[in-house]
Amino acid sequence: MPNRVERARFDDLYALVSDQLADGRYRPGDRIGLKDLASRLHVSVTPLREVLSRLVGRDVVTEHRSEGYYLARLDARDIAELYSLHLMCLNRALRGDLRVMPGDPPADIWATFRAIVEACGETIVSDVHRYLDDRLKLVRRCDIALLEDSASAAIPLQRVLLEHNLDEAHHQIRAFHERRIAAAAEIALVFRRGSA
Repeated sequence: MPNRVERARFDDLYALVSDQLADGRYRPGDRIGLKDLASRLHVSVTPLREVLSRLVGRDVVTEHRSEGYYLARLDARDIAELYSLHLMCLNRALRGDLRVMPGDPPADIWATFRAIVEACGETIVSDVHRYLDDRLKLVRRCDIALLEDSASAAIPLQRVLLEHNLDEAHHQIRAFHERRIAAAAEIALVFRRGSA
């Protein structure tokens, strides 16, 4: 059983690898070179392999036993379904008894969504949300490039949450997700192109 320090290191490396995979350097289906990524992150291959294995379980990465790890592919249908499920998860979180929202408003809309899920206090909702958030992180930069409303959406949503106006929170969250569902084909196209 890992101690707290080892767990924190793993979580930090997980976040770092997740960010690297989502930054557009890898395109869907690209092989993730273990040695190259380990060198870039200044870590050994062993903990990196553990992180990638966890990401395989989250469907962010695929593993071909004799060949290595690859960035998962997402088509327009996958992206639309992920956003639909993400919306359902947030709606479920808002149905619960929201405990105290953080004092300092989260930095962006995705952090606000995480705060909503954490505030509902339901473990299963939190687990499902974490899975969906990891998968959607792959296309988030594409979504931002196309729709450009992520930054401006957080403040009004935070305001209605602080006012405990859950009907308006549902409305804003639904509008945010419906725009992405409607743009899923364009998001998929930008995702396939990558930034390399």
